[in-house]
This record gives sequence, structure tokens and C-alpha cells, in this order.
Amino acid sequence: MRVVMRHISDEDLELYCLGRATNEQLAPLEEHLLACPACLERVQRMLREIDTLREALRRSEEDEKRRR
Repeated sequence: MRVVMRHISDEDLELYCLGRATNEQLAPLEEHLLACPACLERVQRMLREIDTLREALRRSEEDEKRRR
């Protein structure tokens, strides 16, 4: 018997990556990530994208302060 694993939705991954997943959501999400390399890769990619966006925002804010 083969068990079919459903992947985590983009919305749930986003909540997880932004630290906004509820306590009820965390355990099943983390269990799935331990068993699913595809979703783990998606989380890692999303975290890199979030870091890039945060860095760009920080730089933009610094540039804006220098212009004042």
C-alpha cells in the first residue's frame, strides 16, 4: 500500500516562514517538512527570498535616511 503525501500549500508555507503559523499548525507542518524534501526545499527557497527582501528594504531605508 502506497501512502500519497499532500504537499503544504503556499499560504501555509508563507505563514510558517514568516513565523505566523499557529501552534496548532506548527507540529503538522514540521512533521511534513521532515518527511518531504520537496516542501523543505520550498521553505528554504522562501526563507532566502524573505531574507533578500528584508535586506533590500533595510538598504532602501538607509538610503532614504541619507537623502534627508
